Amino acid sequence: MTTLFVMYDTHCGLCTEVRDWLQSQPAYLPLRLLASDYEEAHRRFPGLPAGELAVVSDGGDVWLGNHAFIMCLWALRGYRSWARRLASPLLRPMARQAFEAVSRNRRNVSAFLGLKSDVELKKHLSEVTIPPCQTE
Repeated sequence: MTTLFVMYDTHCGLCTEVRDWLQSQPAYLPLRLLASDYEEAHRRFPGLPAGELAVVSDGGDVWLGNHAFIMCLWALRGYRSWARRLASPLLRPMARQAFEAVSRNRRNVSAFLGLKSDVELKKHLSEVTIPPCQTE
């Protein structure tokens, strides 16, 4: 395994914030982040659910939901030990419950934290009127 493809929801502020955080972290292997609702993700990985965190290895292995989140942590230099702990039989059920709770409420969490999704930012910026340049 040399690359992980990470599909995320561009309609979710929390998801786009996590995407930015993932990109800023030192990693053992490259993470290619793809918006799950765009054509490239569907072309490369047909059948994956749009709007759900999904990780696909370059070898074709697929992880969804909390398993995908743990794989993202596993790929990061500073978080592999956390991934191992969260994947252990003792903590895996709690990791699943925590991920599902956050995932189910991610739009509310985004709103509470004031996190704008890429889609929201694009919409907002498209509504901004830019005055014409003044020539002298």
